[in-house]
Amino acid sequence: MSASSPHFTPSRLAMHRRLFSFNTKNFAAMTDAGAWDILRALRKAPELAPFRLFLVGSRLDPGNEKSDIDLVLAPRSGSPFSDYRIERALLHCREYGLFGTNPACLIDPGFRRQGPSLRAVPLAPTTVLQTAKLFSPKLARLVSAGTIQDYRRFGRFSIEYWRRAGESGFYQKLPRQRFNGVLSPYLRPAIEVTA
Repeated sequence: MSASSPHFTPSRLAMHRRLFSFNTKNFAAMTDAGAWDILRALRKAPELAPFRLFLVGSRLDPGNEKSDIDLVLAPRSGSPFSDYRIERALLHCREYGLFGTNPACLIDPGFRRQGPSLRAVPLAPTTVLQTAKLFSPKLARLVSAGTIQDYRRFGRFSIEYWRRAGESGFYQKLPRQRFNGVLSPYLRPAIEVTA
């Protein structure tokens, strides 16, 4: 894990302007059918060939057509993957949503070596989640503030970090269900996008 500061190079600032400098309220609603057309197109992309692709997050619930499309990439068994391939896949997903679809949509990709949750299980606030994402302005602020301390930078624009679930911004928004009589937050079971 690196303790280096998030140095803002000209190329990183240009990436932030290109991929993160927009008002999310300006995006049109995306129907479930439209979202699945986008997911099927992504599944066919050569940049994603070494990865399994999963839809996660609030788009799994009906009626969330204004929500962004949260994706988790995971290693495909028998396919080699590297930091370069992870970053290339993350960039492709983000760029495709913004510049390859009409209307544009917001795709928020992440990479997890263990993949996403495939069934509903309680998520304790102390559970450590390991995620790789594009080094967005939001993540840069969290690193600068010391909120994310365990991380490593890789590629030109990416970061892999370890964070307790209860410290993340999404934890309070998670759905809740009773497990053995105790009401607990849980990650929605992911749906794999297949060919």
